[in-house]
Amino acid sequence: MEARLRVMGILNLYACIACPAGEEDPYLDWNSAEFHRHPGFRQAGVFQNCGCKFGRWYNMVWMEKIIGEHRPQQPPVRFPDA
Repeated sequence: MEARLRVMGILNLYACIACPAGEEDPYLDWNSAEFHRHPGFRQAGVFQNCGCKFGRWYNMVWMEKIIGEHRPQQPPVRFPDA
């Protein structure tokens, strides 16, 4: 997917991932964030205590991966023919 997005001119990829707000949690862990780190995503930000489920508060982690060069005269995104 990254290769196709790069050809289209997409430069940044983002993932928004729920994660525990503190101690170990029986419903949610850090596996999804770790999964995204392996192909090169890095943490860009954290929204603190922004979701409540199972009577607990959770954070959201924003991760990003830059897959293209940001140029001063950036060409427009190219959409493939359907």
